[in-house]
Amino acid sequence: MGIYDYKNLGTTESKALVSDAMAIMLYSYHNLDHGFAAGYQQNGFGAGLPATLVTALLGSTDSQGVIPGVPWNPDSEQLALEAVQKAGWTPISASQLGYTGKVDERGTFFGEKAGYTTAQVEILGKYDADGQLTQIGVSFRGTSGPRETLISDSIGDVISDLMAAFGPQDYAKNYVGQAFGNLLGDVAAFAQAHGLTGQDVLVSGHSLGGLAVNSLADLSTSQWSGFYSSANYIAYASPTQSSTDKVLNIGYENDPVFRALDGSTFTPASVGVHDAPQESATNNIVSFNDHYASAAWNVLPFSILNIPTWISHLPTGYGDGMGRILDSAFYDLTEKDSTIIVANLSDPARSNTWVQDLNRNAETHTGSTFIIGSERDDLIQGGQGNDYLEGRAGNDTFRDEGGYNVILGGQGSNTLQLQSSVKDASFVQDGAGTLYVRDAQGAISMTRDIDTLVSKEPGLFWGLLKDEVSHSVTANGLVAGDKLTAYASSTAGTSADDTLTARSSGDWLFGHDGNDVLLGGAGNDTFVGGSGNDWLQSGGGSDTFVFNGAFGHDQISGYDAGDTLVFLGVQGAGEGFDYRQHLSQVGSDTLLEVGDSSVTLVGVNPGQVGGEFVFA
Repeated sequence: MGIYDYKNLGTTESKALVSDAMAIMLYSYHNLDHGFAAGYQQNGFGAGLPATLVTALLGSTDSQGVIPGVPWNPDSEQLALEAVQKAGWTPISASQLGYTGKVDERGTFFGEKAGYTTAQVEILGKYDADGQLTQIGVSFRGTSGPRETLISDSIGDVISDLMAAFGPQDYAKNYVGQAFGNLLGDVAAFAQAHGLTGQDVLVSGHSLGGLAVNSLADLSTSQWSGFYSSANYIAYASPTQSSTDKVLNIGYENDPVFRALDGSTFTPASVGVHDAPQESATNNIVSFNDHYASAAWNVLPFSILNIPTWISHLPTGYGDGMGRILDSAFYDLTEKDSTIIVANLSDPARSNTWVQDLNRNAETHTGSTFIIGSERDDLIQGGQGNDYLEGRAGNDTFRDEGGYNVILGGQGSNTLQLQSSVKDASFVQDGAGTLYVRDAQGAISMTRDIDTLVSKEPGLFWGLLKDEVSHSVTANGLVAGDKLTAYASSTAGTSADDTLTARSSGDWLFGHDGNDVLLGGAGNDTFVGGSGNDWLQSGGGSDTFVFNGAFGHDQISGYDAGDTLVFLGVQGAGEGFDYRQHLSQVGSDTLLEVGDSSVTLVGVNPGQVGGEFVFA
């Protein structure tokens, strides 16, 4: 499963749907925040804020501001069209639909009734190789308008926002029916004429546009002859949540607009911290931007009335950050309530700010934490719990404060700061590119694409001062100058079926692929069977059995209560997994089902199962 999994669709289908929803959502804005996004990235939200705001208004040679007609700006509206076409979508015109309402020169449709005339929506189509229409996209614009009428249209939209919060009962629920009743009827007729059903319609939008998505879901059965009742609804940053189960509401926890209303009801919490879990919504995704990271900006309380907090609401921050979640190697390990920290720092802040879970302005985060870096050089810091850290591109630096972790450096030259002496940890390579680090407390981190380890070694004043020492990660050990820190003793198998035997002093045994037999000795061994159905035989001692990913159906012989079973990055078995509910007796053995994989404790009945079980 994954955090964006929708309805009964599989993960692949859900990810494709969310990606399409994001593409048409961003197009509906025609890159109105293009200048701000470029200015923020280059200048930041600190001392560079004036330059950021000037770029937001005037643009630059590489971005277009909200003020139209600046001659040296690129055409961000053309760039937006090219981006949505690259994603496979083409705008559908009023003439194609036979629609006679108001449309601007770019084909944007405007609201039909008095009081709703500043509402705007885009209608788009997807076509197959033969030019046949296969899908229709409906994307509602949020609180804004075209550059030419930005101020007046935004004022009209703000009035709609206020009416949704304070106005007539069910204003938010009926919003789309009032604004686009005729248009949506024409879209339904157009779809049916091309052999499509409601299942072939994707509805998206951001902010007030997200409210419109939830509104259409609420009205989908009672209006337009029920055509939209089976449509797909993906809303971004919506202040409301539909009373149906048809919508996936996606947003940042520190976005002051997202989930501001309880359903569609204003409450005192709406103007402050309002992150109570919503059944239809993601609940713990954080945009780690300059505002969130800054102690100074967070002196003022988090509130929809606190304008600087709105930096987390901008559509471009959604397009990039939420897209990296889609692409993450950890996606399948996430779920709707996972804590996910997305690096969205500006260039000036990134060089000296650690991306981490500050848990600001929110309910206490629980479970494993996922931190996703950017395509640039990031500083990424895990906490004391179990973390999944992903650097992506760039030369990234990682820290962690303990627990069982997975650290993926990604492209570039990456560094792991131990924050302790190499003597306080042990290290081993599995022969296939993964470096394991076991800390002084016995917790294990799996790391990939780490080129350098930095330790803190005793320095001057009898070791009270610490020296940072860089160690190159090599095939033979950690090398610092002429000093070698050797890896722990280990034996690794191949992709075939292998039999591996530990030494009496204790070994790491890596089975890798295949159905392997791993035979422990009298020492404290660590078994990593890998994929395949493996036989893991303890020879005594306090052994550790590490299971990662889809590890197959393994059997452990010689298990006792002094052993530790570690499940790290196993889909469906994250932190908080209660293994006792998944134990069953099979003959004289105990079967533990973990996601689609399993472990059989040979010759052990459920009442004898004890020791330590770690689910991260």
